[in-house]
Amino acid sequence: MNDYQKIWIIIAIFMVVIDFGTSGFLFVWFSAGAVVAIIAGLLGAPITVQIVLFAIISIALLSVGYPLSKKLLNRTVRKTPLMEEKYIGREVKAEADMEVGNSKLKVDGIYWTVKNVGEAIKKGDCFIITGIQGNKLLIRKKGEIE
Repeated sequence: MNDYQKIWIIIAIFMVVIDFGTSGFLFVWFSAGAVVAIIAGLLGAPITVQIVLFAIISIALLSVGYPLSKKLLNRTVRKTPLMEEKYIGREVKAEADMEVGNSKLKVDGIYWTVKNVGEAIKKGDCFIITGIQGNKLLIRKKGEIE
């Protein structure tokens, strides 16, 4: 084993360690490129061929493997909804009149700016939180949705 193979082994191990540290599946592809360079070196390829193989394999695997691994990881990891996302679909009784546009609303002890995207809501009417727009909860009178 010559010095180049030792360098490729160090690169491969270093990239795997970085990937474990970041857990992003970004650097492991360079480890695979280094393994290909090691094999090429063992077969007698010159260092320039090893470097070219390392670059081509690493870039090819990175461009294909990274997006696939991110997609797979995002599909398997359960997303925790934000606090305001838990409000969507909740039915609330109006404590004051709310015209079309922006108003204030107290939900679970927290005041929110709400945007009434339907007809005016009178005190005592029921409305539903239908979504989020920026930092505002979107609301609509209950009868409009059904």
